[in-house]
Amino acid sequence: MIVVESGASPLILCLPHAGADVPPAIDKRLSATGRLQTDISWRLEQVLDLAGELDATIVRSTVSRYVIDVDQDPNPSAPASKTGCDALCPVTTLDMKRIYKPHEEPGPIEIEQRGYLFHQPFHQALVQEIARVRAIHGYCVLVDCKSSRSKGRGGMDENVPVINVSTAGGQAGLADMQEVFTRTFDGLGGFSVDVNSALADGFILRAYGAPDRGIHALGLSIAQRSYLRHESPPYEPDRARIARMKMVLADAFTQCLDWALAYQENAPVPSEEPADDSSGFLSQGLELDLDFDVFAPPLVAE
Repeated sequence: MIVVESGASPLILCLPHAGADVPPAIDKRLSATGRLQTDISWRLEQVLDLAGELDATIVRSTVSRYVIDVDQDPNPSAPASKTGCDALCPVTTLDMKRIYKPHEEPGPIEIEQRGYLFHQPFHQALVQEIARVRAIHGYCVLVDCKSSRSKGRGGMDENVPVINVSTAGGQAGLADMQEVFTRTFDGLGGFSVDVNSALADGFILRAYGAPDRGIHALGLSIAQRSYLRHESPPYEPDRARIARMKMVLADAFTQCLDWALAYQENAPVPSEEPADDSSGFLSQGLELDLDFDVFAPPLVAE
């Protein structure tokens, strides 16, 4: 359900969409299109297998985003609450094709159950790793990592750029770090870059990024043509492309780590404000505006 590799460096790589697991009770309700799972970050864990090279922490969901999207706000009353392909439990693909067979979409109670089983544990694990890394270094560099089909949402005619990044308009991470990251790709053949990209935005980036508290966050979305042989089943990885992408990303992440260290050495000491721990799930003093009680325990039919 959740894979956590705890590293010793300040770098945390979060992979919310790399899982393909679907519980049997849900799988049998999926349409033929839904079972293809065209919108997940296929093989991205192979590209970001950098725990050894960079001693990075990796937090990865093994559950398909078609079951629940852990990069969406779980609060149904939040402004970001959406429907269709952007829902907490999507019912259409990014091409607006139905994921479920007729009349098999999840209802409110089932969505709540999925949140309790999959969404909440993922974020608890992520909070714990952020707190652990900050306890060691006083700060962390958090990268919300995803990948997408090259044609992007709705089968657009133009290929999306290979590298798409976002700092949520500077709220989640400082523009200087984004510039340091993208500068790594200057002059490299085959790497197009888009900054402030909607593809790289998401709930994780906006909920956790807090540079004033030493959580320097960056959203990253990679076009799958850059590391897959084919962007269709069985989504076969290209070893040569993966090796090159890993090398370049390792350099880019290293540059970000160097920047963050220099920034923290000169940053003002943050004010000590009491944490709002009304939910009871804030870990080791980590202050985040997350409501882990948004999901009640699963209802059991009598």
